[in-house]
Amino acid sequence: MLDPWPLADHAIVAWRGNAAISRDTFDADLNGAQQVLATLAAPRIALFETDSYRFAVWLIAAWRAGLAVVVPGDALPATRAALAMPWVGDVDDAALNAWTATAGMMHPAGSLSPSLSVFTSGSTGLPAEISKTIAQLRNEAEALEAAFGAGIPAGSRIVATVPHQHLYGLLFRVLWPLAAGRAFDADTLAYPESLWSLPAGEALTLIASPAILKRLPTVPDRGTIAARFDAVFSSGGPLPPDANLASRTLLGCAITEVYGSSETGGIAHRHDPFEAWTPQPGVRLEVGDDGALRVASNYLAEPGWYPTSDRAAILDGKLTLLGRVDRIVKVEEKRVSLTRIETLLGACADVAVARALLLSGQRDEIGAVVVLSEAGRDVLARDGKAALDRRLRAALENDIERIGLPRRWRYVAELPHNGMGKTPEALLAALFAAPRPRFAHIVAETPAVDALTLTLHIAASLIHFDGHFDQTPVLPGVTQIDWAVHYGRERLGIHGDFAGMRTLKFQRIIQPGMDVVLVLSWDQAKKALSFAYSSDAGAHSSGKILFDEVSA
Repeated sequence: MLDPWPLADHAIVAWRGNAAISRDTFDADLNGAQQVLATLAAPRIALFETDSYRFAVWLIAAWRAGLAVVVPGDALPATRAALAMPWVGDVDDAALNAWTATAGMMHPAGSLSPSLSVFTSGSTGLPAEISKTIAQLRNEAEALEAAFGAGIPAGSRIVATVPHQHLYGLLFRVLWPLAAGRAFDADTLAYPESLWSLPAGEALTLIASPAILKRLPTVPDRGTIAARFDAVFSSGGPLPPDANLASRTLLGCAITEVYGSSETGGIAHRHDPFEAWTPQPGVRLEVGDDGALRVASNYLAEPGWYPTSDRAAILDGKLTLLGRVDRIVKVEEKRVSLTRIETLLGACADVAVARALLLSGQRDEIGAVVVLSEAGRDVLARDGKAALDRRLRAALENDIERIGLPRRWRYVAELPHNGMGKTPEALLAALFAAPRPRFAHIVAETPAVDALTLTLHIAASLIHFDGHFDQTPVLPGVTQIDWAVHYGRERLGIHGDFAGMRTLKFQRIIQPGMDVVLVLSWDQAKKALSFAYSSDAGAHSSGKILFDEVSA
């Protein structure tokens, strides 16, 4: 009987750190997982596993066992409650979380219909289940190989910043590599800084998110990324052209953007941010009478034209996107309904009317402009803005995923409007446009030979507190390092490239309103800048920053 998913004949299936996982190990793990899955008296399972290799084993084994697999985007209590079926993987009280590797070959089940379901936000912003047959997924994997396979060597190792719990990550970092014979990393690169730790010289293919790529150029003084990339992919949301070009320079490779959705799969791609989009193999496009793009392909659920929510133009077979028809926006690749946020806020006793908008910057986030009711004005006067912000966020938490919660709030007597009495988004955005300070206020400064002591007041208005641990605002560690480098260059005359860090310690958090002392000491011989932050509460952080080619 045919295996439900094509598995190429390759010696190494995956890597966990520097340890290779062989095809023989994979086959034995598949057999063991299939055996324990066969003991479940249920046709469907919910699979949540953070390790991509273990996820792949559970998924293929479940399909071999004839099970329908539901892949939730998270394992939050509300999600667990909504999916009343056995949960498998890295979750508390899982029905199954381990297997015993078994030699030999188990035959795929023949009586059931294995499938996959993922979740995405529909037009209301509520999670919507999207089911995919294995045939749809195979067709899309074949289209990916046809479009991009020739440019990726068989030995190129797949590394990813995106989780496999969403369809883009699932296809690009697990299913396509298994079918094409390319080894993938079990671990996820969770932070932009992780790219600097990748091994030099090894052939790599990076599956990235726009959120990570946008942050790459902002990582302070990291120097050159040593890894070599055969290809870099970005999908799940728009990547601004300036971020695309800056990432290309850092990574030494053109960014291939893939446009699509969980419902449609991949629709088109481009290798240059100023090019029109080229349809994926087997994808047909047309623009409807309403100006919205319509798609047809063999990895859609049904034959015929599927309407998207994107306005578009098509010229000489190439696609140009012209914006959204609806008010769904993407924040860190998660779809968020602005209309739903406004509806939920409008139902709060403290709110008369609310408008939500996407605020794009170094980090995309949702902002909310609120006209308060009389009760809301009383709360603001009694408890203050921070408390009201938390109160309104809490009113949304049961319905809006955390990444989609408003992080910035403005309270106004009435919504701004133009001469026509309308409230365009530009007027709302202007309420958030006041410049925010990036550096602390210097209260006192004591210079010395190759050393400096600064007393800094940490104001709540610093831009670094925007959306960073909203309940308990914390000055990010990367900001503390950035300040040390900044003042070292500015006050001590240090030049040269960042070469690394040593003995980095974070002992206590720094919060708004504190006065902290930053001590800098420059060792010219070792080309090392030592820094230490402290306050009346004790030591906060310390470390050494190394530089290359320095002349003081």
